[in-house]
Amino acid sequence: MLLVACMACLWYVFIVQTPVSNDAFILERDAMGDDEYHPISHKGSNLTNAGGIGYTVIDSIDTILLMGLTMEYARARAWVTDRLSFKRDGDFNTFETTIRVLGGLLSAYHLSNEDPLYLERAVELADRILPAFETHLGLPLPMVNLGKRQGVFDKDLRGLVSTAEVATLQLEFRYLSHLTDDDVYWRRVENVCGYQSLG
Repeated sequence: MLLVACMACLWYVFIVQTPVSNDAFILERDAMGDDEYHPISHKGSNLTNAGGIGYTVIDSIDTILLMGLTMEYARARAWVTDRLSFKRDGDFNTFETTIRVLGGLLSAYHLSNEDPLYLERAVELADRILPAFETHLGLPLPMVNLGKRQGVFDKDLRGLVSTAEVATLQLEFRYLSHLTDDDVYWRRVENVCGYQSLG
């Protein structure tokens, strides 16, 4: 599973890591810390007006580590240490934030020989995502306001949730429960599976 996630980030090496100088790379120059990178326009963008949470850099750390890119890793880690903030009063997709940012932090923790920075940030993020599961059925809302720590309905979905999204969050939350010895994360996402078996 980790290999599949890392292969999705190989663009970092083949597209983004074109040297600009000895010290800078395109991602850092154009979009370090942004949620999305647009290689044609050489610009980054964020998913909310409140700012981003570094989807792209966090999602790439596992690939950077696997490839032994020590200087790039040091800069990515420094960004997580100094610039990453989940105190964004904006609505983020619950599924994407879980698999890309929470999953990215957990992968970075594992591949960095358990650097506690990544686990601390993963716990902080998971605690901000959990309110999305506070629904009458336990199915998470499709969006979560990380700053307010509250789930948000997606007006375009008219109260519906995607089965593919809500039923694929178990890996990250179960692994976090394993690492922290706190089963609150696992119990919350496991409710989704219990609901599916009733249907």
